[in-house]
Amino acid sequence: MTRLSSPRRNGQVIAQKGSSNFLLFNMGDGNYYSLNEVGGRIWELSDGHHTVGQIVDILAAEYEAPAEALAQDALELLDELRGAKLVVEAG
Repeated sequence: MTRLSSPRRNGQVIAQKGSSNFLLFNMGDGNYYSLNEVGGRIWELSDGHHTVGQIVDILAAEYEAPAEALAQDALELLDELRGAKLVVEAG
């Protein structure tokens, strides 16, 4: 993915927000995944309408962190989520 990609959650994934993390269950392959708070926020924003760049800007404002640092982490996580078939690129 790139900063211009628009990630979208896979409809076959059930998400449950916990006290400090997100639990994901992929009904397609039966695997469970856990995301920390920031990963969970990326998951929430992966609606197919936000680009990765917009997601990074939102996170930078919400967590008062530099966008440059968040961009690399967000791209890495989204690539992992795509590899696990939890998100796809909208379009």
